[in-house]
Amino acid sequence: MGVNPRSVSRLLICLVSVALLAAYLIVWPPFSRNPMAKRADFIIYYSAGRLPLNQLYKIDAQRELQTAVLRSPLPVEGGVLPFNHAPIFVPLLHLLMNDDYATSYLRWTALLWLAALACAIVIFKMTGDVTLALVASSFYPVFISIMKGHDTVFILLGVLLCAYLLSLKKDLLAGIALSLITLKPHLAIFLAVPLIARPKALLGFCAASAVLVLYSVLLIGPEGVSDFLALLKISAGGFGMRPLAMFNLLGLMERAGVSAGTARPVAWVVFLLSAVFALFLWRRNSSNPPLALTILLAVFTAPHLHGHDLALLLVTFVTLSSPNLLLLLISSLALGAFDIVWTDWRYAVAQLVMGTLLVVAIKDARHRKKQLDENNLRRPSLEP
Repeated sequence: MGVNPRSVSRLLICLVSVALLAAYLIVWPPFSRNPMAKRADFIIYYSAGRLPLNQLYKIDAQRELQTAVLRSPLPVEGGVLPFNHAPIFVPLLHLLMNDDYATSYLRWTALLWLAALACAIVIFKMTGDVTLALVASSFYPVFISIMKGHDTVFILLGVLLCAYLLSLKKDLLAGIALSLITLKPHLAIFLAVPLIARPKALLGFCAASAVLVLYSVLLIGPEGVSDFLALLKISAGGFGMRPLAMFNLLGLMERAGVSAGTARPVAWVVFLLSAVFALFLWRRNSSNPPLALTILLAVFTAPHLHGHDLALLLVTFVTLSSPNLLLLLISSLALGAFDIVWTDWRYAVAQLVMGTLLVVAIKDARHRKKQLDENNLRRPSLEP
């Protein structure tokens, strides 16, 4: 019997993915003791886990704590990386954080690894493809989000669960799962718009989000809510956002020399128009919506998006009608190589990956629409 080239290809892809995962797991624990860990974005979550609830969103309290950890002001605007997320995980952060920064880092990131494993399991349930789940679990931006201590992997899990439940026509549960994205309110706004085409999913999303909002208000109180909104306003003005380091449309415009006063309003307008466009696409085929294209548009046009947020592109890769294993692996390797070795080109590479995905996702959306049209044409002939 001859060797099946497809089987050999999948085996090689598996081996490379396993090697990547092994490298990630080797690098991860020692990083907790590296001085760079105190400059990583995890310090944002460490601040939230160490500050009392009545000081959670006070910028001066965050700055003071972070300066004490680093023993000098952080080398960023204002000397602080602000915690401007919803307080959903703050009680958990309080349980996991203590005076030992390195141990706190390991506890939190171990939890993130478990969430990443849950993502891989959901992908396997969605596709039945263990190789795809393995390659997805080695996606470089997911690793970076964990290493930096970001909660992005929980958002990824919520979106993947939503996609899986939508495919099972369990719309109410899908909307509830998607409520995890309220950790990043701007992305929640974007994805809520196309859900209008699936009313039960929208109901589940709104109901679960309302519960999370009520829980947050009870947790931090009216003064905490006021501080949170004030911090969001400061962040929206660019404080601590580092737009030149972003991989989205805003970062692209500002690196091209467009002034912040022009780039930010344009980015918000494009973001909102893209959400409306996604709704149009979902209404054309609400039974099998182009989730891959929707997530890609949300990521590229989001007014705030850094390297760890590229983990959400994994949803685009795995929700295509025919996921491409090789494209996913090559994209992961390219994003990693140009982030670690040839850093000057990392933005160009990320945008090349998103551009390639855009072409693939548009073709996929057209394919879904064509299938719908063909099914609609065949349906009358099946009637007696």
